[in-house]
Amino acid sequence: MTHSNHRGVAEHDPRNRGAIAFFKPKEVTRKSVRDLLASAAPRASSAEIGQRIEDTMRRIAAGPLKPPPPLSQSLEEVDDLHYGLGTHPDIIEQMWKLDDQLPERCRWVVWGRPALVHPGTGVIFAVGFGTIGFVLRLPPVVLADADPSFAFTVRKGNPGQQFDIAPTGPEWRFLSPRAPQADWCRKAYEFAGADI
Repeated sequence: MTHSNHRGVAEHDPRNRGAIAFFKPKEVTRKSVRDLLASAAPRASSAEIGQRIEDTMRRIAAGPLKPPPPLSQSLEEVDDLHYGLGTHPDIIEQMWKLDDQLPERCRWVVWGRPALVHPGTGVIFAVGFGTIGFVLRLPPVVLADADPSFAFTVRKGNPGQQFDIAPTGPEWRFLSPRAPQADWCRKAYEFAGADI
C-alpha cells in the first residue's frame, strides 16, 4: 500500500460541495434543539421537550463550549479517535478496514467525523454517520447496477427517526451490510481520484 502525503479536503472542489454543507456542524438554536428532540423522542410531551430545550440553552449559555471542529483534520490532530469523532467505534473500525484495502491511506476527519478522502484530489468519498453506519459517494456506473436494498438514501434510526443523505448529492448512499462494501469502496476511491 502506498502512503502518499495527504492533502486533506479540497474545500473548493465542486464534488465536495454537498458533503461539506451537509456535514457542517449546525448552529444550536431553540428551533434546532426542538427539531432534534422531536425526532429523537417523538413520544415526549411538549412540556418535556420545552424543559429539555431550556436545559440545553442554559448549558450553552453557561459555557465554555468546545468550538466546532474544523472542516479538515488529520487523525493526528484528533484527541480521541475512538470516542471523539461523533461516530460509533465499530463503524469507525469498519471504515478503517475498508481503507486498509485501498491503494493509499485515505483516513481523514471531516467536520469532526471519520471520513475517507482521496489523498491526491482531496475529494471526500465516505463519511461516518453516528450510530447508524457510513455513507459512500458511489460512481454512476455502480448506482445504475446497484440493488436498491444495498444502497439507499434514507435510513431509519430509532422509532420516529429518519436520516436522508440525498441533500449531499445524487451519488451518496447508505450501505446495507449485505452490499459489496470493499468493492464499492474501491470504486468510490477511484471515482474520487478521477479528474474533473
